[in-house]
Amino acid sequence: MKNSTAPNRKTGRMIAKNLIVLFTVALAGFCGIQAWFTDKQSAEADGINIECQAPDGIKIAVVKHNDPAPKDTEYTVGNIKLDKTNCKFLENLQLTEITGDGTDFYKPALIQTGGQAQVDTKADWSPAAANQHYLSFDLYIRSKSQYNISIGKKSTIKPDAPQLTTQDGTGIKNKSKYGNFSRDSVVGAVRFSVVDYKSAPPSKKLLWLPAPNILLEQTTDAYTLSDDKENGDSYSHVYYNKQKEKIKVSSTDVDNAFVVNKDGFYGGKFTYELGKNQNIAQLNKSSDTVTDPYYGDYGAMVTCNMWIEGEDAEARLALVNGKFKVNLVLTKVS
Repeated sequence: MKNSTAPNRKTGRMIAKNLIVLFTVALAGFCGIQAWFTDKQSAEADGINIECQAPDGIKIAVVKHNDPAPKDTEYTVGNIKLDKTNCKFLENLQLTEITGDGTDFYKPALIQTGGQAQVDTKADWSPAAANQHYLSFDLYIRSKSQYNISIGKKSTIKPDAPQLTTQDGTGIKNKSKYGNFSRDSVVGAVRFSVVDYKSAPPSKKLLWLPAPNILLEQTTDAYTLSDDKENGDSYSHVYYNKQKEKIKVSSTDVDNAFVVNKDGFYGGKFTYELGKNQNIAQLNKSSDTVTDPYYGDYGAMVTCNMWIEGEDAEARLALVNGKFKVNLVLTKVS
């Protein structure tokens, strides 16, 4: 898929051409009992395709989280395609249901009871492994001009299927065998975060719940799916923290990092758009203007994380092999 954006030439602050980061993620192999936190792998590296397109005046580079900073020659002003051929850190990536606040991630121990998996808060837990259980990469940004960098309001994380459910299941792409709905509804369990791990403590720039309109409900062995929810529990992010406490972040909470688009319905359909520009980095004047021609002390770096939240209702066996697409539109503002 090729994406392009045009600059906004209005007076005042200028929003220049956008930086596009495109993921296409095919989730495969949710193999567990009828609940979240299965022990099997739920994605393959071949299902992930990442493309980065830099706007004029911006150079970017992408590396595995915690890898050394890229060399000057590794920055680009054009497109970057990330796949397991040229990005070895994707080779072992197999998304599995974990839990986290967007900064720290855990893979709890489980108890299988009543046909469902439940978290065992008395057992030892292990940290989730970056680029094994969830996607995590460092995005480096540099420019010879001063900009604020944001993930733009038109960014989307949305299902591959154009329609998720019908009364009789007719015309549903990637239909689940558990009901008249698409397995692509798994996007409801997807979370995306942007974090500055260099600060102490780490500074969370964004925690995004992209598909709050979707809710999968189960009664005994039957599932029903709604994709038109305008409010309710699906507009909250529920997770477990390090202390093994269940935490709920609601759309009504005052949390500048948490974004869930409550006004995402247009013409009766949900747009899956972020809905607001979310600042993630500042390219300020370098402290070393002699040897560093770039703003931001040799540039800025943030970490992007994407995971399947096991505490979400859509992290279910019924949505095995769901597919979704992520289109991050990063804007520069002078």
